[in-house]
Amino acid sequence: MTLDLIFQNNTLILKGVLNNQTIQQDLFVSQRKKIASIQTLTINLEAITHLDSAGLAWLLNAIRDAHAANISLAWQHIPDKLLQLARLSSAESFFTTPSA
Repeated sequence: MTLDLIFQNNTLILKGVLNNQTIQQDLFVSQRKKIASIQTLTINLEAITHLDSAGLAWLLNAIRDAHAANISLAWQHIPDKLLQLARLSSAESFFTTPSA
C-alpha cells in the first residue's frame, strides 16, 4: 500500500491508498515548497484506489491549511466513497467546489 503525490503544474494527483498507513504528514507540511507559489491547487483523486476516515481527515486538514495560506482548492474526480464518508461527518460541502 502506497500513496504517491504527483504534481503536474497546479494539479496534485493522488495515486494509491489514502489511509492511516500511507499518510506521513499534512500535505501543506510535506509539500510546502511546491505549494507556496500556487494560488489555486487542483486535487485530482481519480487514481485513489482506497480511502478511509483517516484519508478524509487528511483532506480536511488540507482544506484548513489551504484556507490559512490563502490558496483556493478545486477538486477533480471525487470518489463516491469519499463523499459517503464526508456526508457521515457533515463535511460533504467541503468537496462540492466546482471541478477544474
